[in-house]
Amino acid sequence: MPTARTNHQRDALILDRKGSHSCRQSPQAAFSRLLRHGNRFYGCDASILLNHEGSERRAGTSKTLRGFEVIDDIKAEVEKSCTATVSCTDILTAATRDATVLLGGSYWRVPYARKDSTTSNEKDADTVPIGRESVIDLLELFQSKGLNLVYLVVLSGAHTIGRTSCGAIQHRRKCSCGGDEYVDLDATTPTTFDSHFYANLERKMGLLSTDQRLYSESRTLPVVNALIQTPSLFRHQFAVSMVRLANIQVLTGPHEDGQIRTNCSFVNSY
Repeated sequence: MPTARTNHQRDALILDRKGSHSCRQSPQAAFSRLLRHGNRFYGCDASILLNHEGSERRAGTSKTLRGFEVIDDIKAEVEKSCTATVSCTDILTAATRDATVLLGGSYWRVPYARKDSTTSNEKDADTVPIGRESVIDLLELFQSKGLNLVYLVVLSGAHTIGRTSCGAIQHRRKCSCGGDEYVDLDATTPTTFDSHFYANLERKMGLLSTDQRLYSESRTLPVVNALIQTPSLFRHQFAVSMVRLANIQVLTGPHEDGQIRTNCSFVNSY
């Protein structure tokens, strides 16, 4: 079991290496999306990072995911100091947290000592929401992972940072973008982690259909309004929600399947 001191050392290693990439566009969005994408299926196990024929990463729905090269770079540096000690799962979770803090979000503690998956299936990526689902469909997905309606609304707030492809919104009326263009999910403060995303929904400025429906659905509307009225509540609850998300069906202990990959893109050969 890692001590508070070793956890602090691991945090420092990851943050130090990630700092060289902090100027890149929306690192929080890239890492958060990778983390949430991977957790849709069998748990927080970095299966989304595996890069082989038939993996989740090679799926069509994963084509717009970013940040893989940054995670690989962090992992390579961490391996120099702590060989086969810090998993890719832990690195992805900690990098998401650190990037969120750099953009104005709250800090949360990352529990280390988790293992990485040795399998990844392209078909699993087909269940990832594409931005057109109903609130009922999304709620069923979240409940299947033990997450309730509040988690759905709060984690959707990750869209306060990041961009989406025009292909994801071309079905919407008054959509003028096309081709390979990308547009900000939060048109008000796209580079700051804040609650303006929810205020945008009130003004019918939600870019994804799934986001805008949070304001029109009677069950989610009270939560959205609470986050609009109390911005600090979003920052706190997002941290709480990310802790919960990152602890879904994790691989830990000597008898659990999994390993600590030495390269996040590939399963260990030994």
